[in-house]
Amino acid sequence: MGVFDGLLSLFRGSSKPPSPPPDPVPPQLDPALPQPDPLPPAMTDTPGSWQDSPPPAIPQSQNVSAATVADPVAQSPAWLTRDIQRKAKWLPTNIKNQGLSAAFQQRWEALPPDLQGALVQMSIPSWMIALVPMDADKQDEIQKQFRFMVTLAGAPPGNRIAARAEQILIFAGSAQLPTPGDNQTGASLGAEGCTAAISKYVLAQLKREFPQELAGMSDALTTCQSSAQMRPLFEQAANASVVEIVSRPFAQLQPGDFLPGSITIGQKPGGTHVFAWTRIPAGWQWAANDLMAVGNTGLPQFGDRMILAQEYVTENPELPGELEHNQHGPINSSNVIYKNGQPDLSDPRTNVYAAKGSNFVLVRLLDRQAATA
Repeated sequence: MGVFDGLLSLFRGSSKPPSPPPDPVPPQLDPALPQPDPLPPAMTDTPGSWQDSPPPAIPQSQNVSAATVADPVAQSPAWLTRDIQRKAKWLPTNIKNQGLSAAFQQRWEALPPDLQGALVQMSIPSWMIALVPMDADKQDEIQKQFRFMVTLAGAPPGNRIAARAEQILIFAGSAQLPTPGDNQTGASLGAEGCTAAISKYVLAQLKREFPQELAGMSDALTTCQSSAQMRPLFEQAANASVVEIVSRPFAQLQPGDFLPGSITIGQKPGGTHVFAWTRIPAGWQWAANDLMAVGNTGLPQFGDRMILAQEYVTENPELPGELEHNQHGPINSSNVIYKNGQPDLSDPRTNVYAAKGSNFVLVRLLDRQAATA
């Protein structure tokens, strides 16, 4: 579905509509897997309503050096170590050519001291920092969002694991981390990357940081790249009391169904899409209890990268002002444009999830230590 990410702009989501889209599905993608919705040209490069808000000032940190952060090679998850060893195609060039430690050093030294301090305070893994793009044309936006991400509006996640998931997500989206590649070939995953991004960046890191609490989570969930595979793996985790799964048809959806630090498998006409939820940066000045989805776009014009505000949810989904964020409105709006008596899924104002037959699999991370405290 469509999204609004301010200077990152609007885009459509990752499932293919049943009618022929304006932009054909790339031939290399399996039509049985999640496919991108078309992006009408009129929706590109639309500024966000928060873009003029100055990022908050972060107190300057003194004597913050690369040594302050743990060695990226020691921190690197198994899937990334393997991809670096084989120089997988999706990896940034500097990592393939220089190695992870040198890439981290280069990336770290390019950051202002206040942002170095913010990343240390958030305990962002050094291997993730090494993956932050170095492209000159991206630096202003990345640094701006790094300053926004330190203060979020609304009630925080309900437990430590969900809170850590939110931290990783807000960083990954602000940093525009590249989407991990195919497990076999290392090549770009395109529209299928939505699952891999959540699996390898969020779930794999959580399992490393909470090994006892997430012992019942299958290792397959940390390298997953198929939403069809992901759901039964989450069901196994639910049986082990690692997660709670709630299924909601669109007609029964409530804003409170989406929680910060939770994961959603959105089932809609033509395919599925995987994304996860965070609060909104306070500096964006959205409604206090709004949430946004963070994930991979899968669309060529945006590249394989994590993005903020893929979707958003609000307590007032029918307010016209919210259309500033997204032409189809929040994910829980009922806006559908009809053409010849049928929902027009190519129209940017149509909420594909509201059109027909959509269902949400809501995955909430549990913390058994908190439950027994």
